[in-house]
Amino acid sequence: MSYFRPGTRAEVTDRLAELTGMAVGLGALIYGASVVQSFSAPAVAMTLDTIRMVCGILVLAVYLPLTIWFKTRFSGVILNPWKSDSFMGAALKRAGLSAFAASVMFMVLLSTLDRLVLSRMTAESVIDLVLAVALLVFAVSFLLLGRDGGEGEG
Repeated sequence: MSYFRPGTRAEVTDRLAELTGMAVGLGALIYGASVVQSFSAPAVAMTLDTIRMVCGILVLAVYLPLTIWFKTRFSGVILNPWKSDSFMGAALKRAGLSAFAASVMFMVLLSTLDRLVLSRMTAESVIDLVLAVALLVFAVSFLLLGRDGGEGEG
C-alpha cells in the first residue's frame, strides 16, 4: 500500500494529520524567517525571502492538493483528523493544546521583557515571532507525540 493510496479511512486521517504537521512546520519556518529578515543585512534578507517563497509554494503546491485528494478519497465522506479518535488525531489535538499553552507563556515572557525586546521590534515582527513560536511548538509537539505511532501505549 503506497502513501498516496491509503486503504482505510483511519489511514487517510493519519495521512492528513501528518501533512498538517508538516505544513505547520513550514509555516513556522516562514514566520521565523520573516522575523530574522527584519533584523538582517540586505543580502541575507534576500536569501530569507527566497526561503519564505519556496516554503509558501511548497505548502500551496504539495499540501493543498494532497489534502483535497485525501479528504475526498472516500466518495462523499469528508475526513477530518481533528475529529478522529485515532492515535494521530489525538496527537494532533495534544500538539494544538501544547502550542496554545506555549504561545500564551511566550507572550507573558515577552511582556515582562518589554524594554529589552518589545521596544526594539515592530508590531509586525512581534506578531510574526509569536506565530513562529506557536507553529514551531505545534510542529515539534506533533512530531514527538506521533513518533511512536501509538505502539508505546498500553
